[in-house]
Amino acid sequence: MATRIRNGRVQVDGTNVSFVESRYTSAAFARPPKILVMHFTYGGTAASSAAWFNSPDNPGSSAQVVIERDGSIIQCVSFDRPAWHAGTSEWRDRHGNHIVGLNRSSFGIELANWGFLKRAGSGWQSYTGRPIADPFMGVHRNGNPDGSTQPIGWEDYPEAQIRSAVALARAAVDAYGIDEIVGHDDIAPTRKWDPGPAFDMARFRELVFGDAGNADDSTATGELTVNVAEGLNLRAGPGTQFAVMVLLANGTRLRPLERQGRWISVSVLQNGQPVNTGWVHEAYVA
Repeated sequence: MATRIRNGRVQVDGTNVSFVESRYTSAAFARPPKILVMHFTYGGTAASSAAWFNSPDNPGSSAQVVIERDGSIIQCVSFDRPAWHAGTSEWRDRHGNHIVGLNRSSFGIELANWGFLKRAGSGWQSYTGRPIADPFMGVHRNGNPDGSTQPIGWEDYPEAQIRSAVALARAAVDAYGIDEIVGHDDIAPTRKWDPGPAFDMARFRELVFGDAGNADDSTATGELTVNVAEGLNLRAGPGTQFAVMVLLANGTRLRPLERQGRWISVSVLQNGQPVNTGWVHEAYVA
């Protein structure tokens, strides 16, 4: 399927996607943004989130699009106009500009996803009580929402949803020259957790931009490998004061996400797919 953006509208195979207009938008952009912000909805379906963006009960939130788990897209705000997706936020972009409040400086993509989950017996469930099978287990790099330091459950992102998001992000690159993709948890780290550890941002950027996607990220140098015979502690944060989550065997493959000093946030890979996230010291990986 071919995805593109024409005159602010998303088209798939030449047909405009469903449009559920949000009432929460602003006057047209003075110039097209170069930043794309990824979110999870912390909710059920894409349709329910799109309806919420048009509800008078909504205190004021929206996004350009919402992508369902099966990859279908609902547009809520034209790409010619700001959506109210960023809230209180700030970021220094790739060009050195410090931005406060990114609604008028970025586009927002919401992925239908329950986000962080609650323990329910031996399993996990959404805040509404819906059981979630086979969640991604991880510790958020900014701290878990419940204050814990051990891995908790997060709803995973289906591959069909990721493929659709990649296609849309590429369309935004083509139409507007997008050159940076960040998470809501990057631009509002003290209050937001989306898209969370289940979303492999490094892989997503690479799929959208190719090798150039992480050109300015000092940790984006390809995969790393645990290089210590007795194994390496995967920790919940960047320092020995953080809890040990698991002992990684020598040879375990890792995908770097970000760096703080000599500590690297990584996704632990199994058969090429991320199964956990945490922090390792650079001295023990190669």
